[in-house]
Amino acid sequence: MRCERAWLIAFSGLLFPVLQAQDEPLLASDEFHIDEEQIADATLAIVAYDDYNPRIGGEAVRMGANGPCIGWVEDHYPDGVLQHKGYYDDGRLVIYKNYYPDGTLEREFRAIDDLRSVLRTYHTNGTLWTQARYQKRMAVRYEEHYRNGQLRYAEEKHKSGDYYTRMDLFDPNGSPISTLELTDRKHVKFLQTEYHPNGRKRSQGEAMFDPSLHDVRRVGTWTTYDADGHAVREDHYVDGKVHETVDLH
Repeated sequence: MRCERAWLIAFSGLLFPVLQAQDEPLLASDEFHIDEEQIADATLAIVAYDDYNPRIGGEAVRMGANGPCIGWVEDHYPDGVLQHKGYYDDGRLVIYKNYYPDGTLEREFRAIDDLRSVLRTYHTNGTLWTQARYQKRMAVRYEEHYRNGQLRYAEEKHKSGDYYTRMDLFDPNGSPISTLELTDRKHVKFLQTEYHPNGRKRSQGEAMFDPSLHDVRRVGTWTTYDADGHAVREDHYVDGKVHETVDLH
């Protein structure tokens, strides 16, 4: 069956828009210098085919001359290089791979079983860019890597999908920028830490998931440290807001 050629323009913006939203709760990273050469050029991502993938939220149906596409379908660049090869069932993708214009693998998707699936994307130099593991249509684990292969960001969701149990951010050398660690599963409490570029703690405190807000808020005492590791300030939180600040100088 002949199928219509999909919209092949690479969208601008982040490959996974959710990442930008999830970066916001992380603590500030203004002290770190991030080499832009290590960040992927998201305008090169071939994301249009994801619209045909129901496992990751796609709702489009790819049509052919006689109805929805069925079986293996290939798309090529004007010079004949393979851009996309996927298996379709009633116009919806089941498995597929996309390729950059030079033939380098851009992404691959496969189903593990009836509920679980994984989507991996790659930098133009061939190193892993992102990996998302899905449970039904929900991404339960997500990782993003720098072009040098170093892990940049990792997050994991609780099986309920209500909150994240991990949200860690690193610089291109592997040094932590900020981390979120689940420390009390019963009361859903976390230890959140931000770091100086030298690896010492910049600030640290506890956060708790609030079901009424569907969000995490700071609780208790948060301590700020200078680059030498000395505590310089304490902020005492009540109901997610600073109630008292104590200068420790």
